[in-house]
Amino acid sequence: MFLVDGKFVTLIPLADNVMKTRSFLISLCVIAAAIALPACSDEEIPVSDEQEILFEVDYVNYAWGFQNNGFLIDKSGRVYTYDKPKDWKFASSGPFTATEMNDRISKTKLAGYTVPANELSQYVNKLRHVSDKEFTDPAQVGADMGGSSYYVYRYDPASKTYNAVLLQSVGDVNVYNKDSDAKEIADWLVKVRQALL
Repeated sequence: MFLVDGKFVTLIPLADNVMKTRSFLISLCVIAAAIALPACSDEEIPVSDEQEILFEVDYVNYAWGFQNNGFLIDKSGRVYTYDKPKDWKFASSGPFTATEMNDRISKTKLAGYTVPANELSQYVNKLRHVSDKEFTDPAQVGADMGGSSYYVYRYDPASKTYNAVLLQSVGDVNVYNKDSDAKEIADWLVKVRQALL
C-alpha cells in the first residue's frame, strides 16, 4: 500500500492486471509464431557416402507433343541434363535401385555448370531435414502447361535404393511440400534451372 493524495492505494490489482496482460501477449506471440512458421522436420536423415544423386528437377508435358527434360545433381555438384531420354523412369515411379539410378545417369549429359561446393553443402544439410509427411492439396491452375517437379533423394544403404521426396510440383497442377526446408531447396533448384538455360 502506498499513500497517494492522503489515501492508501493498493497496487496489487494493478500488478495482477499487468501480469495477466503480459501473459496474454506472450501467449498471443507464441500462437502467431506457430502459425507463421511452416512445418519443418526435426528428424535428421543421414546422407550415405554411397549416395550419388541428391536432387532432380523434371519437366513433363503431354500437350502438343511429348516433352520431358530436366537435370540431376550428384554429391560432387555435377549437373546432368536430359531431354526426352528413351525409356526414362520418372522419379515418381521409384524407388530405384543403385543400378537403375546409374542407368538413368547414363541417359544424361554432363552440363557445363557445377554447383559450388559451399552452396551444395548448404542444401545437402537442408535435405537431411526435409519431411515427406505433409503436402498441400493439388490445385488445378492451368492446362497444356505441363508440370515441373522438384525432388530430393534419400538413399537406403541397406537396400541400396533411392526414394524420391517431392518438394513441389508446379504447372497445370500445383502441389507443395509443407516443410520449410523443402521450400528453400525448391527455390534454390529453380535458380539452378535458370542457370542452365
